[in-house]
Order: sequence, then structure tokens, then C-alpha cells
Amino acid sequence: MSEILLAHDPPASMAAALETSLQKLQSHYEKDPKAAHALMQMGEKKRDVSIPEPELAAWTMVASEILNLDETINK
Repeated sequence: MSEILLAHDPPASMAAALETSLQKLQSHYEKDPKAAHALMQMGEKKRDVSIPEPELAAWTMVASEILNLDETINK
């Protein structure tokens, strides 16, 4: 995902931070499936039902984190 959004592989420190964030978010959404479901109701496109909602919600938030980096906004 970072290759598409940033046009390069993330540095090791950024990759580690994103991995940690993904793990924490997935844990959060597994403990609070209502929050994952609410997030997955956003947008116009239907979600891929083969991906569990907590996992998809966590990836959605990690994508949002990458999209909000100065590096992404100013490239």
C-alpha cells in the first residue's frame, strides 16, 4: 500500500510504526466489533465480505494514516 501512496517502500522505522498501528487497531476492532461495523458502513462501495470487519477496519485506518502523512499530501 505504501508503494502506491508514497511511490516507494517505507523506511524501516515507518514500516514498524505502521505494523504496530495495524496490530493495535485490529485488536481494538476485535474487542469492539460495533465500531468496526460502523466504520465499514461509511462510503459508497460495499465492502468485501471475505475480509473480516475488524481486519478491514484496521487496514482502513492504516491507509488513512498513510494518506495523512505530509509526505503523501505534498508529493
